Amino acid sequence: MGTSLKVLGETLIVTLAGEFDVHQAASFREAVTAAFDERPRLKNLILLMHDVTFVDSSGVGAILGRLKEVSARGGRLAVAGLKAPVKRIFAMSGVLKLISVHDSEAQALASL
Repeated sequence: MGTSLKVLGETLIVTLAGEFDVHQAASFREAVTAAFDERPRLKNLILLMHDVTFVDSSGVGAILGRLKEVSARGGRLAVAGLKAPVKRIFAMSGVLKLISVHDSEAQALASL
């Protein structure tokens, strides 16, 4: 899985690719937490998942953990570009009730 981060104002934008599974969840958590620790003014998180092909329970847990982190800062978490199989996993796990889902980065930014 590939991960890249960029900052836009008070928002951290993370681009994910590949399989978001137990092997990648820890590095994702560490990267996002480090970015928030280094930049205390950050409060929102957008996950760009256009190129994510699979998510397991570890990936879902990592996202829910970051939702808690963002909420503690008074921010919001939005996701863009979910493929159908990933969206099904999010629906079955209840994640879709907790986060906003969009087609594009621009739409996700506008929702914050």
